[in-house]
Amino acid sequence: MKSGELWVWGQGGSGQLGTKSNKVEDLPTPSKSQLSFVGIAAGKNYSLAISDDLRVFRSGVICNQQNDGIKEFSRIEALTNIKAIAVGQSHAAAVNGNGEVFLWGNNKDTQVCPKKIALVNKPMKVTGLNTVSIVQVSCGEGFTLCRTVDGRLYSWGRGKCGVLGQGDEQNRNIPSLVTSLPFTDIVHIDAGHSYAAAVSQEGELLTFGKNTDGQLGHGHKDNVLVPTPVEAMGAHHVVKVSCSRGEKGCFTAILVDTGLVYMVGNGTLGRLGTGESKNVLKPTKIPLSFFNKEKVSEIVAGTTMCHALTVAGNVFVWGSGNVGQTGLLEARRIRNFATERPKKIEALPKGRQVTALSSSCDHVLALVENE
Repeated sequence: MKSGELWVWGQGGSGQLGTKSNKVEDLPTPSKSQLSFVGIAAGKNYSLAISDDLRVFRSGVICNQQNDGIKEFSRIEALTNIKAIAVGQSHAAAVNGNGEVFLWGNNKDTQVCPKKIALVNKPMKVTGLNTVSIVQVSCGEGFTLCRTVDGRLYSWGRGKCGVLGQGDEQNRNIPSLVTSLPFTDIVHIDAGHSYAAAVSQEGELLTFGKNTDGQLGHGHKDNVLVPTPVEAMGAHHVVKVSCSRGEKGCFTAILVDTGLVYMVGNGTLGRLGTGESKNVLKPTKIPLSFFNKEKVSEIVAGTTMCHALTVAGNVFVWGSGNVGQTGLLEARRIRNFATERPKKIEALPKGRQVTALSSSCDHVLALVENE
């Protein structure tokens, strides 16, 4: 993991930007933290960052029940030797070097722990995973997914629409192995608001859960209760997938090993980046020319916009936003700004590459290489 300076933009109303204020930042700006970070994760009104000595810092409010929201990045003392973090709509997660998972935040759907408590204020170790080693975790709306070192998938929390991938819509209050996976070598997972996706070692993309906008990529709008291969991507080697964070107007961004991006789902206000605002039920390629012919290395979907990081270290954005989340100068002058094609964010520091991105509903975090 390469360390860098944290830059932020978008909605800051809950202190999630860590700038010591609640104001919106229309353009990328350095956070007030003096630390270097190696990992970042943005949630609805909350942000997490891993420092280069593997400590975790937070800013903002994790959920509405919390009353100790902060406006600058402050250390979570209980977490050390952290290798991975994730934030959902209202709960968060961390994985340490021993493969142990810690969760905190809203527990209405037992997505944090099996106890019947509404809010878990401090990180709590997930005891139901004691026999496995976890390397990645992802948080959706009321549910949690995690991936083991040997490529298995566990899920728990709210099961509505089949988002747990267990073949039904039942809730589960403890981590449960997803036995319906056609592959046992999952290398990447991502949880959206009410749906999820996984990528296998062979580059196969699987999606499941809510599908009202066709965001699962199967050519229809029916919910899918088990992880199912996206046939339209069968000829491609998928390396990363990002699921949108909103309850409505859902879309999915897919990155393949050739550096190309495919989009599927709701296309309102340009959120698919294809040059049109129409919905599509099967993945559609964004022309490489839209990224100035720069291959893409990272994709992050928000609620109404999507960002991409290129191998050259530049950041592009498409879709819409009215609280600064696009990071574009022109968006400051246009109410309800939208762009149907990716546009390069010029306000990031010149001559310094962006090394990591994370996006949520209305704000974005980026790591920029140190000077």
